[in-house]
Amino acid sequence: MEKNGDNKLIGVPRLRTVFAVVLLFASTVCLSYEGQILFNGNEIYYEVEEADGEFIVIVGDGPGLDSSYMKGIFDHGKSLRYNQLGSGMSQNLSSLDITFQYYISELAALIYSLDIESFHLIGHGFGGAVAVGLALTNPPGLLSLVIVNPRLNYPAIDSALFEARTQESTKELDKFELLFGNSSESESESSIAKNSINMETYNLFWGNDSSFINGKLRGFDLSCGLADIDVPVLVCTGLKSFPGVIHTMTYQVGALESEFVTFIDSGHFPMTEETTAFKLIVEDFHRRVEQTVESNREDEACFDILSETPDERIFGLQDSQRTLDMQVGEDFTVMLPSNPGAGYFWSVESFDEDVLRLISDPFYEEPKEAGSGYDIFGFRVVGSGSSPLIFSFGSSWDVVPIKSCSMLVQVEEHFVEPLIIHASDSGKTFIVGLNEPIEVVLESTVSSSLSWRIVLTSPEIVRQPKESESRVFEDSSGLAKKIEQVYYFEGMNYGEATLEFAYGSPWDDVPPEKIFEATLIVTEPFKEVSIVQDSDNGRAIEIGPHHTLIIKLKKALAIDSGWKISSLDPKFQLIEDPYEAEYLEVSYSVFHLRPTEFGESFLEFYYSEDAAYDQPVGTFKIKIQTNETVDRSRVPLQ
Repeated sequence: MEKNGDNKLIGVPRLRTVFAVVLLFASTVCLSYEGQILFNGNEIYYEVEEADGEFIVIVGDGPGLDSSYMKGIFDHGKSLRYNQLGSGMSQNLSSLDITFQYYISELAALIYSLDIESFHLIGHGFGGAVAVGLALTNPPGLLSLVIVNPRLNYPAIDSALFEARTQESTKELDKFELLFGNSSESESESSIAKNSINMETYNLFWGNDSSFINGKLRGFDLSCGLADIDVPVLVCTGLKSFPGVIHTMTYQVGALESEFVTFIDSGHFPMTEETTAFKLIVEDFHRRVEQTVESNREDEACFDILSETPDERIFGLQDSQRTLDMQVGEDFTVMLPSNPGAGYFWSVESFDEDVLRLISDPFYEEPKEAGSGYDIFGFRVVGSGSSPLIFSFGSSWDVVPIKSCSMLVQVEEHFVEPLIIHASDSGKTFIVGLNEPIEVVLESTVSSSLSWRIVLTSPEIVRQPKESESRVFEDSSGLAKKIEQVYYFEGMNYGEATLEFAYGSPWDDVPPEKIFEATLIVTEPFKEVSIVQDSDNGRAIEIGPHHTLIIKLKKALAIDSGWKISSLDPKFQLIEDPYEAEYLEVSYSVFHLRPTEFGESFLEFYYSEDAAYDQPVGTFKIKIQTNETVDRSRVPLQ
C-alpha cells in the first residue's frame, strides 16, 4: 500500500508535468499564425510569430526571395514576416509591372491592413532599401530601423562588382554568388537564396547579366536619404559580406542617430550564421529604443491652446461612427493620419452639400520632423439636417480602400425669415448670416418684353438654392397688372458678395435701361471667443466689443522662425504677449487680442525664418468689423 501510495505521489507531479508540456506545446502552436492581404488583386502572404512586446516588421532580401529564412529569429516581440510580390506564396497574378515604389506601398498596405500602431522595422539586403524607403515617409508608429547588409547605393555596388571581377581570386564568381554568398566562401552561403528565390523577379530588378546590374535597380541610390530618418538606426554587416564592411559603414555615417555592428563570423546572413549574437544585439537595441520612447512620453507636456477656445472642433479616427451635433455656421476640422510618401492618403467619399461645405482644399501636414502627418479637411455647416461624412484610405494600387472613417453630422433645424430686397434698395449693403435666405424681388413692366437678368454674383460667397421665378399679379378682370421676378440666394461662405442685375431686352445687344446692385456681407455669428487661422487669410469677420480674438498661425519647428505683427491697429490691444504653442503635434504662433473701439480694422502679420534679420517670407491679413451690439438686424448699412 505504501508503495502504491508512493507511486501515486510520484505520478501526480509527472501527470502535471505532462499536462504542462501539452499546454506549452499548444500555446506555442497558437503563437504563430499566417494570412494574406489583398493588394492590387494579389494575395500577399504574411506570417506572425506572437510574443510579448512591440511588432517587429521584417523585410527580407531579394526581390524574389522567400522570407522563411528569417523565421524564429526573435522572441522578444511579435515578428511579422511577409513575402514580397513575386516571391514565395505571393505570386503576381495580375501581371502588374512591379516597381520599387510598389514594394514600399505593399509594405505600408500590410502595416495598415493589420492595424499595427507601433513597430520596429528590419530590412535585409534589398529589403533594407524597401525599409529605408518606407522610413523616409515617416510612417505612423515607427520606433526604429535595423538594416542588415543593406543594398542602398546600387552604383557603388556595380563598381564593387567590377572590382571583384578584376581580382584573380574572384574572377569566376558571378553577381548572384557575390550578392547572396560569403565573399570568401560563396558556395556555402548562397544556397539559402538559390533554394527559395524566384529568378524571374530577381532578374527584373538585378538583371540577368552575371557581372553587373542591368535591371530596374541600375543607377538607383537611396543612401543619401538616411540623414532624413529621425528614428534610431542600427546598421549591421557581416565581416565576410559583399561588398564589404567599409561600403556598409558609409550608411551608418549618413544616418543621424545610428549605431554600427559587425558580425565577425558572418557573411550576408548573420541572422542564420550567428543567430544568438544577432538576436541579442537587435533585442538590446529595441529595448533601449522602447525605454527612450517611454521616457519621452512621460516627459512630454503638450500645451493645448484650444482649452480656452471651446468653439474649435477637431475630429479624427477616434471619432469614427460618432454622431456630431452641430449648428449652422460652425466650422470643424477632420485630421486623419496619413502617409502620402508611401502612396497612401485619405479622400472624401461623400457628404451632403446642402448641409456641409469644404471650406478649403484638403491638404497634408507633417507637423514634426519625426513622426507621421495628417490629411486635413476643413468643413463648414451651411444647412440643417443630417449628413453622413465618409472618408476612405488607400493608394493608387488599391482596388478597394484599405479602411474608411465615417461620421454622421447632425444639424438642428435652422429657420430664418428671408431677407427681402426690392428695387428701391439698389446701392445698399446688407448684413446676413450663413445660410440665411435672401430674396431679390424686381418688378418688370407688363406691357413690354423687357426683363431682368443676372449680370454678376459672387458664387464663392453666395449661391442660388433654386431657380428664379416670375410672379404675376392680376386685377379684378383677370388681366396682369404687375410682374415680379424673384431671385433666391443664401450665404454659403463668410465674406462680401456683389449682386448685379440688368433690365433690358434679352435679345438685343444694347445697354440695359437700368441696373440694380446690392452688396451682401455674410458674417459669422457672434461668439465670446473667435479663432482665426491660416485658412482665414484675406477674410472679413465681424465681432462684438467684448469679443476675444485668438489668432493661431502654423509655423515651422525652428526656434527662430514664427509669425509677428506687422502693424497693430489702434482699435485693438494685445491681451498678453504673443507665444508659441503646440496642439496635435502642430506648432503655432498665437496672438490674443481684444477690440478697443468700434469700426473697421485691419490686422497684418508676417512670417520670418530668422529672428536676426526679420526678412518676411509670408504675410497674413484679415479685416475686422467691430460692432457695438450683437443685434444683427437687417437694416442696410449706408
